[in-house]
Amino acid sequence: MNPSVIAGVLRPLAEDNAVWAWALAVTAIGLLIAALMVLVQDTEMSGRGRVLWGFLVFALPILGPAAYLGWSTIEHRRTHGRHEKGPVEKYAPEEAAEHRDAARRGEQNVRDADQAQ
Repeated sequence: MNPSVIAGVLRPLAEDNAVWAWALAVTAIGLLIAALMVLVQDTEMSGRGRVLWGFLVFALPILGPAAYLGWSTIEHRRTHGRHEKGPVEKYAPEEAAEHRDAARRGEQNVRDADQAQ
């Protein structure tokens, strides 16, 4: 890469009031709050596990909460399974469109038969 391009990218990161610092802080606080909410509501975790995860969430500002949220999601799915998918998730977009069109044609055929009588 061109050194002037790299310098242009790194210059905003060195400013005192850079927007990225605010974005990073908001992300860290949001992840912290989300992780703490999930941690407090988890009834299956032992006290020692809560203390350990709580320490990691506070000690590693972005990685700690992200790791806990990922781990808790995996554990929840492993324990409780996944919910049944809806029709939009079951079929590819083309198949969903075909099912929708077939259902509409069926409704149209019923209306046509009713009008013919």
